[in-house]
Amino acid sequence: TRPKVYYVGAESSTLSPALQRAAPSFVFGQRPAAERDLIQMVADAQARERGGDGATSRTVYDAPHAPRPWGWRVSTYLWTKSIAAGALMMAALTLPLERAGGMAADASLLRLTAPVLALLFLAITSGLLVLDLKRPDRFLYVLFRSNPRSWLVRGSWILMADGAVAALWLLAGLTGHGGLQATLVLPALLLGAATAGYSAFLFGQAEGRDFWQSPLLLPHLLVAALLAGGAALIAVGAMVAGRADVVTGFDPPLIGGLVLHGVLLFSELGVTHANLDVARAAALITRGPYRGVFWGGVVVAGLGLPFVLLMAADVAGLSPLRVLAAVFALAGLWLWEDLWVKAGQSIPLS
Repeated sequence: TRPKVYYVGAESSTLSPALQRAAPSFVFGQRPAAERDLIQMVADAQARERGGDGATSRTVYDAPHAPRPWGWRVSTYLWTKSIAAGALMMAALTLPLERAGGMAADASLLRLTAPVLALLFLAITSGLLVLDLKRPDRFLYVLFRSNPRSWLVRGSWILMADGAVAALWLLAGLTGHGGLQATLVLPALLLGAATAGYSAFLFGQAEGRDFWQSPLLLPHLLVAALLAGGAALIAVGAMVAGRADVVTGFDPPLIGGLVLHGVLLFSELGVTHANLDVARAAALITRGPYRGVFWGGVVVAGLGLPFVLLMAADVAGLSPLRVLAAVFALAGLWLWEDLWVKAGQSIPLS
């Protein structure tokens, strides 16, 4: 954040939370219960580190802090935004193939269902963003009294533009204007990618949260959007058509999305980290209190199981397994988004 402040002769442990051992209580006061739980969780994770926690001082008094300012609304916003962006992107990527006869997919799925999904989840995303504001009644200030340097504002503009393209895509599908949809393919791809990816820059502006500064965040968000969009189209398309064989064409992109999601996920968590705070946040997920949800929910149920189900659906011709794979993939993606948001806020800043 580049504050123009210089500390002369200060003890290093007073400036770096990584060198402090936070106390669950004080001599003349108590921490709030939620804050105590978070402090204890981080302390337990630090104690398991090789060579000890490295602390050189102990906190004896502190101001109260909101344990995690961003909660389930932000996690769900990332998830719904991935579905909204990915549904239209998948339609834009596959529509030319479907028209050329190179992909097995129901035409109405690409022309009607995809834009309806995009508009529905864009509306949910916008609602979650408004609800997460401290003053939801002032959400119009983001549009009419905005700071154009903020990625919250830029993201709002991107969401509106993506919604306009999705609405035009739906209108073209309803009126049978295939030429208009062909014209909208490139704008849908670009705005879908912008909708999925702008959050990398939004989280990047939270410069105190080192775990969110990963250079892999932008490609991971783009892959997550394609994965979520493909899975949502499989699940909803099968329900609308009443049978699962109409969505077989989405198997290859969904399998590819699962593989790329897994590669990026383990790259974020398993590489040598930029600093101790990033390493500790990653350890909370892989070896700390979040490990059960990560290994059981994200890896096994959200990655491995959908992959196996899709393979079984293709080999054995059991189309309903395809829908089940899509549901597990979507659930695993939400669990990952939730863990990522939580872990990034679990490391003390001060």
